[in-house]
Amino acid sequence: MPSYITDANLSSYELAFCGGMAGVVSRVVIAPLDVVKIRMQLQTHRTHFGFNRNKKNTVVKYSKITQALQIILKEEGIKGLYKGNMPAEYLYLSYSAVEFWAYKELEQMIEKIDPKRTLPHTLKTFGCGMIAGCAATAATYPFDLLRTRFAVQALEKNTSVTRAMADIYKLEGAVGFYRGLWPAIIQIMPYMGLLFSSYDIFAKGFKDLRDQQILSASYKPTHDMISGALSGFFSKMAVYPFDLVRKRLQMEGSNNNRSQTAKVIRRSSWWSCLKNIVQQEGVKSLYKGLAPSLLKVAPANAVTFMVFEETKDVLLWFKNQKDDPL
Repeated sequence: MPSYITDANLSSYELAFCGGMAGVVSRVVIAPLDVVKIRMQLQTHRTHFGFNRNKKNTVVKYSKITQALQIILKEEGIKGLYKGNMPAEYLYLSYSAVEFWAYKELEQMIEKIDPKRTLPHTLKTFGCGMIAGCAATAATYPFDLLRTRFAVQALEKNTSVTRAMADIYKLEGAVGFYRGLWPAIIQIMPYMGLLFSSYDIFAKGFKDLRDQQILSASYKPTHDMISGALSGFFSKMAVYPFDLVRKRLQMEGSNNNRSQTAKVIRRSSWWSCLKNIVQQEGVKSLYKGLAPSLLKVAPANAVTFMVFEETKDVLLWFKNQKDDPL
């Protein structure tokens, strides 16, 4: 039985189209919060749990979401909130398309392997989401790296995507496009597994309530948004430290960040990066930028799944019209 996410009447390529549309729209919504999150993640000051702060610490430039937004607007203007948006749009478009395509293909594969449906449905959605997320991450990772570097580049720089790619290849080689890939894979496996399985549970719960006429069917888009927001929130909380490590590794070799992150550049693996962050900046530093990330992930997943479901419904409507024009 297909999950709530897929549909027996839509192919994997049609679902890829739905995913691509959802990715583009959601990126426009969350771009400013993404810039704030990345800049917070790349600050290397020490942080502490509790209320006993070390007042001798260096002044932190980006300490709160609203304060960071104000600084960026003041120093860089509205364009500063959308730095890295073009590679990010490519990323979200291609990532979502590959992800939903792979999810459908994996679901069909499991149906053939397990025709009697002995595997628990939640385990299937978790596994499909996990592997689909890995495939999408590996396929689109260079765009993610470009998005990170553009988000923190100096104000006076206006490098194009193609020029940035040429510079990375010239200075760092092909491996430069995949810095931080392993923590990204490690992060995305449980994250996407949790995201898809929890979304399927929430969305099916709302569907059951609609079928029982407890909830109105006219609010289906809202129900899909709530399901996406809740699933994204809980999934992101579970894997956030790996996201921070990934951002730090992505900045290795970046000319924009050599002077500010010399300690980061010396790190050679995701594990050593993780240990050094804990030793030099404190355990709490693994959650730098968590607030804007959570504020970003809820609307991002809400919009993603809502647009995905609405696009899917439109395609199904066109198919029905084609099959039954009268």
